[in-house]
Amino acid sequence: MTTMTKPTQKSAAPAPIFLSIPRKVILGLCAGAVLGAVLALLSAVLYSGGMRRVMLAYLVAFAFVLSLSLGSLFFVLIQHLMRASWGVLVRRPAEIFSLNVISVAILFLPIAWWVVDGSGQLYPWAKRDTGAQLQHAGEGSQLTPIAFAQVEESVTEANASHSHSPEGVPREPHTTSTAEAPHNSTDSLYIHQTVDSLTRSKQGWLNPGAYLVRSVVFFGVWIGIATFYFVRSRNLDRVGGVSDTRRMEWWAGVSVFAFGITLTYAAFDMLMSLDPHWYSTIFGVYFFAGCAVGGFSVNLLSILVLQQLGILPSIVSEEHRRDLGRLLFAFVFFWGYIAFSQYMLLWYANVPETTRWFVVRGASMAEGYSNSWGYLAVLLLFGHFIIPFLGIMSRHVKSNPRAMLFWAGWLLLMHYLDLVWLVMPELSPRLTIGLPEVGTLLFVTCAYLLGASLIATRTSIIPTGDPRLGASLAVTEVY
Repeated sequence: MTTMTKPTQKSAAPAPIFLSIPRKVILGLCAGAVLGAVLALLSAVLYSGGMRRVMLAYLVAFAFVLSLSLGSLFFVLIQHLMRASWGVLVRRPAEIFSLNVISVAILFLPIAWWVVDGSGQLYPWAKRDTGAQLQHAGEGSQLTPIAFAQVEESVTEANASHSHSPEGVPREPHTTSTAEAPHNSTDSLYIHQTVDSLTRSKQGWLNPGAYLVRSVVFFGVWIGIATFYFVRSRNLDRVGGVSDTRRMEWWAGVSVFAFGITLTYAAFDMLMSLDPHWYSTIFGVYFFAGCAVGGFSVNLLSILVLQQLGILPSIVSEEHRRDLGRLLFAFVFFWGYIAFSQYMLLWYANVPETTRWFVVRGASMAEGYSNSWGYLAVLLLFGHFIIPFLGIMSRHVKSNPRAMLFWAGWLLLMHYLDLVWLVMPELSPRLTIGLPEVGTLLFVTCAYLLGASLIATRTSIIPTGDPRLGASLAVTEVY
């Protein structure tokens, strides 16, 4: 529990603190990005089907850094929405990471290209001229009219036999004649990767043009909100007063609404549409929970590292860090609750298109349908929820900087593995984490941190002109 004393009871506001990023750090991030790109391209050549694996691994890394910016933006918005004073001293790193969504927008360009190139390797619904391929065996196309008819017949028979399958698992006949079905023993589980009538029925929404237009809108909203709050917050450092603060508070409600809508539909487009047969109305909330965990983790980690390096002064107290730990703890529980809710509701509904999605990801013990992704699902159950929930619960842990450094880093790792579990099973029923995943993650994270570093060097790490700074400085603990 915290209380705020009057600002007049504290000393004068601290002087601005500008980070000086060493040249060797900048060069190291550039070298890491180049090395990651080389490893990713090399793995595309060395691995069978390597380019598709690189695409999926890149999508995982992209979603990871996007979630860090969106989680940070959420923290900034709720601070202004609730008119919170305690978080003023620890808000600037979140403002920096939220503005860094500009770098994420640049990193989106390869995904945009893979959507419009017509290959359909990343998103099956993005295959060019699917309508013509259904009437004519398009030149160079792997999908023939006969194969398509066999695939549709398989879907129909699977739906008809659904009520007789154990645990709601559809027992479709294998369609080994379809060249696009990636795994002979589990073809029926990957049938969504071949364009069929169900996929075509959604092409009013799932088509490259609409996808790119919506993506531009999403990034436009996020960049607009992040820029507004970053510019106004930094303007307070120069002119002070309450005018900018009142404007940020007024727009917070509208911004939270726009943030929630765009994040939800972005999760549908970028992640859920990997399987155009599958749907979950709670998936946007699931992705949001991961964004919150990732955003709070990276901000707490940044503050702890800056204090360990002696850059951030001691005015950022133990109670500030503990409050951030409380938020992280709360959203660890929230993520676990949403993850269980999604699994329970969809599995109980027993719809083939939804249960199949969980089967592909190893969440089934039915004979012939279990796979090694189930090990990662169990790891997420314990590593993303049960263990950190128990580990961060104690106030003594939240008061220990070294312990919270570990837990923040641990949860960032678990959040990345959660995204791996969402995306990579589309490639294979075998757990695959190797050179393509390491290379793409190294490239994307180094590029992301490079963008954040460039923003941070031009910004005081302490918002010295905020009218609530005095109250934040005066945060004391009540036992």
